Amino acid sequence: MTDLYLYDGQRLRALPAPAQRPLRWAAWHPDGAWAMLVGNRGQVLRFDGAAAFEPLPTGSAHNLRGVGWAPDGERALLAGNRGAVLLYERGRFRDLPAVTVENLRRAAWAPDGASALVVGNAGVVLRFDAASGALLPVPGDRAHTMRSVAWRPDGAYALIGAYASSYAGYPRPHALYRCDGRYTQALLATDDDDDALAVDWRPGASPPSALALVVAYGAGDRPTNKLLLYNGAGFDRRAVDAPGALLGAAWAPDGSHALICGAGGALLRVTDDAITPVETPARDNLIGPFWRPGAGAPLALMLKGPEEKVYTV
Repeated sequence: MTDLYLYDGQRLRALPAPAQRPLRWAAWHPDGAWAMLVGNRGQVLRFDGAAAFEPLPTGSAHNLRGVGWAPDGERALLAGNRGAVLLYERGRFRDLPAVTVENLRRAAWAPDGASALVVGNAGVVLRFDAASGALLPVPGDRAHTMRSVAWRPDGAYALIGAYASSYAGYPRPHALYRCDGRYTQALLATDDDDDALAVDWRPGASPPSALALVVAYGAGDRPTNKLLLYNGAGFDRRAVDAPGALLGAAWAPDGSHALICGAGGALLRVTDDAITPVETPARDNLIGPFWRPGAGAPLALMLKGPEEKVYTV
């Protein structure tokens, strides 16, 4: 049994899940009725947001690391190891032809639903065209590992978080990139070897009010946490007091605040004015948060992360 955690804005509670393998990522259906949980060896679970789980057979043996829903909820893309990309449509999964052997980590759909980006190791950025079903590499600047991806609400471009390793073999890799689906361009946010594990845009905001939250940590035995706010033109850096590495961040559906989660059960609430810790009983490494969409009662899902070094996220 694998623990999930649910946060309702007041308290965090653990929930056992019938997972045979570690779960790696989650995404709520756009109508908020259920969440798709993906994990190792092709494992996928349907979760109703309360306590019911249903295995969804994928026919895949790949470790699945990421999933993203199209805005209309008609299809989802799942990303996994050795270039695996699965398309979920009409209740069934099918493998898309692999265009890389690199491990893929995240998938995010453009707001208009016409395309999606899939990112992964060795600086891989792929574009999925919904009309043709084609999956093609996107040229441009590269980093060691593309970790996270989120589209600006107006669809102008996606922000990609990366591991900016100086040993990557690419000229001057960075921790952040912009991608419009045609080209990937590096952004200079820091000169450090940072690992940008999470990026997320505040929902609904349009330029010049669009604001992205970026969580990163510096390489080393004692991670240095970093929180950046990016408005499309510059960065606002915030100090974060957390005992371990931060592993994820996401805005609440109404954009009023964001949650950051991390190692050792760390949970922080971010507003325009402050960053405050949320008291929780969790001691596990928390991955997420994954907010249920919609205007109802707030609910954030988090996964129990691996105990080993967080590069596996």
